Amino acid sequence: MSLVITDANYHAIVRKLIADDRKVPKGTNLQNMPSKGAGNRVRNQFVPREGFTFIGADLGQIEPRIMAHIMYTRYGDNSMRQIFVDGVDLYTTMAMMTFGLAEEYCVDKAYDPTGTFQPRKMMKTGQLAVSYDQSPKSFAKKMNVTDEVAHMFFENFERTFPSFKQMVADIRDFMRINGYVETLYGRKRRFPDYKSVAAAQAKNEQRLIRLYIERKALRQKLGLLDGYKMDVKTAEFVRDPKLDAKLTAIQDEIDILAAKRGLIGYWERAAFNAVIQGTGADILKMNGNRNAQVCRERGWEFNASIHDEIKDSVPNEDLTPETIALIDDIMTKTVTLNVPLVTDIVIEPRWMQEYAASEWDYANNRPLPEFANKYGEAA
Repeated sequence: MSLVITDANYHAIVRKLIADDRKVPKGTNLQNMPSKGAGNRVRNQFVPREGFTFIGADLGQIEPRIMAHIMYTRYGDNSMRQIFVDGVDLYTTMAMMTFGLAEEYCVDKAYDPTGTFQPRKMMKTGQLAVSYDQSPKSFAKKMNVTDEVAHMFFENFERTFPSFKQMVADIRDFMRINGYVETLYGRKRRFPDYKSVAAAQAKNEQRLIRLYIERKALRQKLGLLDGYKMDVKTAEFVRDPKLDAKLTAIQDEIDILAAKRGLIGYWERAAFNAVIQGTGADILKMNGNRNAQVCRERGWEFNASIHDEIKDSVPNEDLTPETIALIDDIMTKTVTLNVPLVTDIVIEPRWMQEYAASEWDYANNRPLPEFANKYGEAA
């Protein structure tokens, strides 16, 4: 009989798991395998068993699709959803809508007409900045643009995607009130200490501000810098033990209070991520369950689930366009949202030697001649 985890028994189960010192083998964590540069050579060492070929499939832009689904279903906001319905490039289109620019200025690596910033790049980073409540000033520094450009982005983004900021705020407010958030499929991420830590920090906020002021005034009044003072005889900075001790005590208290403030901010950001990324994980799990059932029925192997990707080994005689279509259906039709789901499918004689379905000669189980030397040698 399987154990049902509820709000009532959750903490007891967690305490029991933490206290259990038995070691359970968990297999190889393929997510830690390097994937860029020379790391490809590491992944290339993973090959399917003889007579089989890898097929990999990942979910395309699943997190913004989940955001678009929530904006549409909860707020009636079709602004982001329509981009996916139209099947156009997400960030290029978002940049065109946000900045009111022609497509030529919003494609990858293109600059705006003034040559000041890259609209598409700013769009990708800016979406995260809005969801993390980043200030325009901090965003300007991160993107190396002027404060005016950053303010323009935030104002235009909110006007173009009117429910995005409200969606983020509502998810965080739900966590503040209830101590947890849920994915679209009801899986919870709990924040049991948020209320108590936030309440304590609210009481200490004025104390923290006074400590910052006291530290600054102490340095300015005495012309000192981090516990040093000027020796008028030698014109050198020397250590002042009393001041050093006082500044250290102030800094220690600042560090403690600021860390709690930072923890609150982290939890609030994590609450939003838990809904969006958690829903993405739920979808991949449901896809993986269906994929595993298909693999069992057909004698295929379900080798790995890596981030938002599944990887199967398929017998060479089963590597057909129909198999590709079935895996596409598993990834895009197992779960239904109010936006279309898409997947990128690759055929791999070895991991990271990727061929698109259109580049494969199914009759001879090899890349088409024009793609045979794609990786420097015939596959």
